[in-house]
Amino acid sequence: MIFRNIISIFFYVIGGFFVYTVCLIAFFNIPQAGGVKFIILGGFSLPAIIFLIIGAAISRFQNWKSSMGIVLLSGVAFNLFVIIVFICILLTPEVDKLFPDNNLASFDDYFSGCSVMLVLAVLGGFLLKSRSELK
Repeated sequence: MIFRNIISIFFYVIGGFFVYTVCLIAFFNIPQAGGVKFIILGGFSLPAIIFLIIGAAISRFQNWKSSMGIVLLSGVAFNLFVIIVFICILLTPEVDKLFPDNNLASFDDYFSGCSVMLVLAVLGGFLLKSRSELK
């Protein structure tokens, strides 16, 4: 039982990494020709979904709603932390000396980034809320 939980947590962590990656990629300004950005986001969402399902299957789908809700919310929260760190870094005057060409200019699609984070946070909150209502 303990070994099964450890392996399940391992897969949840990998799934959470892909959730974080999807949130971070959503902030990049990728040309929309042919929906390339959505294909990339879907490509990174697929491993997240697969690893979350594997983690839930290993634990025999016990408490899967709360586990997946926690993974989604923690992935969004970690992404929010990284965004705040980026903002703090960009607001320091020394960064202009290190990156004079504004190499981080492609990190400016705030609408899609915030939308993806909001959707995943609401989904994670819904999973946690629906789990707590079952008790």
